[in-house]
Amino acid sequence: MALSIVPPRPDNPACPDCDETLVHVHTEISSGAFRTQAASMPQLPIHYYDCPACGTCWKFATRMLPDPVRQTIRDAQE
Repeated sequence: MALSIVPPRPDNPACPDCDETLVHVHTEISSGAFRTQAASMPQLPIHYYDCPACGTCWKFATRMLPDPVRQTIRDAQE
């Protein structure tokens, strides 16, 4: 059994759209790939954030990216 060491989560970043501080939603360990080979790829912590000011969803692994999947789910729940 391999143990994975998760680095500490960085401070909440600013929203790229409006500069408001993002709110951390959750973190998962994943390669971020949608393929069967994903398990053999490097596993990284992916941090998910919401912006309380402009209502956008973001994810951060090696860089900040919009998260359209979570945005769609969040919009459908409202």
